[in-house]
Amino acid sequence: MKTLNVSWTKTILFACAVGMFPACNKSSEPMGKGEAEFQITDAPVDDASVKSVFVTVSDIKVDGQSVSGFTKQTIDLKAYQAGTTKVLGTAQLDAKAHSTVTLVLDTDNDASGSAPGCYVMTTDNSKYKLWSSGAIDVTINKGWSVATGAKSTLVMDFDLRKSIRAMADPSVRYNFVSNDNLQTSVRLVSQDKAGTISGTYSEQTSSNADMVIVYAYKKGSFNTSTETVAQGSDGIFFKNAISSTAVKTGLSGNSFTLAFLEAGDYELHFAAYTKSSTSDQFIFQNMLNAQTSMNGSVGSFVTVQSGMTLSISSVITGI
Repeated sequence: MKTLNVSWTKTILFACAVGMFPACNKSSEPMGKGEAEFQITDAPVDDASVKSVFVTVSDIKVDGQSVSGFTKQTIDLKAYQAGTTKVLGTAQLDAKAHSTVTLVLDTDNDASGSAPGCYVMTTDNSKYKLWSSGAIDVTINKGWSVATGAKSTLVMDFDLRKSIRAMADPSVRYNFVSNDNLQTSVRLVSQDKAGTISGTYSEQTSSNADMVIVYAYKKGSFNTSTETVAQGSDGIFFKNAISSTAVKTGLSGNSFTLAFLEAGDYELHFAAYTKSSTSDQFIFQNMLNAQTSMNGSVGSFVTVQSGMTLSISSVITGI
């Protein structure tokens, strides 16, 4: 009887182990491969003398591991704004949840081997190198996933306004912000989880601005007393904005586009800037009171949905 009991016990334990194995494997191991496409875009810089901002991406890492097949590239970030992107490359990755993407920037040499690798080009075609030397890792801590046999498109929004600062030394002139601020100046968005705001802009009350920038904040997160002053040693205005864009003037009217916003509720805040006659920088002047409407209904916030373009109109009613 003891032998029989031991035998049955072993049989039951073995059966449990076999039954549990697929479940354990499912939760901890990748289930095949999927494709990830990496794209890059940017938000505007508040300096009229900046013609281009070039960065050289020498590597892309996922969860600390370099992706295979990536080719070193030098990109003018200012060429990709308001919803346009540059495809950096695609890679076959384990189909599972991932937690980080890292851009490795070569500050010394561009994709052709010429110096520098990361630099600002001003309107007189002068080059000003960013950073001192070597490589910089910009790591975005954001969860995302790849599905088996499917393609995931990941957009990295490189916010130039938050990542570059003007320097007092005229021989340097521009530099990257501090490492902590640089790490948070790039956000990652899965394209299938993002939407777009397409807006028209008019002024009932004149702003007398040389440039107007619209900032998107998560509903309830905007604080006038902190966001409208220069924060930290890098002097970043509107530091906690999710995204921003400049209002563009066209023959058919003024418009703006806020692209790659994750689904959710957002407040839009408009700021007026004047152009300095000495430095060519745009200097923050005032917040503008705006009345924003969609389909004739006025609201204090807008709701962005995945895969959709939300059309709105904004009218400045005061300063």
